[in-house]
Amino acid sequence: MTTETKEKQEAKAPAPAAAGDGGKPPVKPVKVDFRDGGARKGGPFKRAGKSRKRLKLFLWGDSGVGKTTLALRFPKPVVIDMEGGTELYGEDFNFDVISTTDSDQAMQAVDWLATNAHPYQTLIVDPVTIYWDALQRKWSDIFLRRNKGSKGFKYEYYDLQPKDWLTVKAEFKEFVRKLLALNMAVVVTAREKTKYKDGSFMQAAGETFDGEKSLPYMFDVVLRLFLDDGGKHWAQALKDRSNRLPKEPFPAEFKAFEPLLSGETEQRPAPLPANDEQKQTIRRLLAELGVSEGKALERFKTYGATSLDDLPAEKAEVIIGKLEAASAARQTEGKESSHAES
Repeated sequence: MTTETKEKQEAKAPAPAAAGDGGKPPVKPVKVDFRDGGARKGGPFKRAGKSRKRLKLFLWGDSGVGKTTLALRFPKPVVIDMEGGTELYGEDFNFDVISTTDSDQAMQAVDWLATNAHPYQTLIVDPVTIYWDALQRKWSDIFLRRNKGSKGFKYEYYDLQPKDWLTVKAEFKEFVRKLLALNMAVVVTAREKTKYKDGSFMQAAGETFDGEKSLPYMFDVVLRLFLDDGGKHWAQALKDRSNRLPKEPFPAEFKAFEPLLSGETEQRPAPLPANDEQKQTIRRLLAELGVSEGKALERFKTYGATSLDDLPAEKAEVIIGKLEAASAARQTEGKESSHAES
């Protein structure tokens, strides 16, 4: 027998029994996978479900087309008013407001909503055009003091240079990112301006929004509001990830948006908690397997439970199934060990 063959056989041989164990092989540790079955085993993905994402709406249009009044009809609104557009509506609508033309104050207001409990369901930024202008002024003033050697330095003012725009746009996108991360509906308005043909000098080619050009890419729904010849308010969906708005122009009324908000106001029934029988079964199986309840509760956190009392009944059944499978495997190993000894 070669040395290599002998080493392989020794590696396959069972380990000797521990002293004081009556000659019986040691009990193997129990491994129970407490992970929620919704996740794909061995990977970071889980099964897709119904989205609970809050509506993020960007609407733009000329003065007087009803941007502010439409936004104020959304549920429980709070407003970052950057041009005084809500001053006339305090008696007609119920809302709270901060009036500012300062980009830092606007950012601080969004931060407050993200970190504090509040009763609001909709944030309105009216209009983001002013925020975009204020951000440019802020950084122009900063660069005027800092970059006196730049081509943009004009003594009394500063022309933003190509590399300066990277800084301005980074802060703007951070503002929008925080808006989109809020657990509430967000309605952002913008003014309208004339769009000009590329490569031509002041040749009009329709209308567009007045703001940072990447805005439409960031929102779920993008609308243009306008008036017809009879003065009726209309909306045109230029982008609609919900696929619930009409493809053709439709009356700019709040009822058109209610289906988009239905997932935000409906209340799902609370899951039933684990009953006494389920909890007793879990405790019994944990004891049989030699797993402490405290250690098991650490694993139960994957099911959103911090104790057996707040474990949902549906998840309790999953855990019982896993514990019973582990217990059955333990018993099978015990029987096999007994047969081997006899």
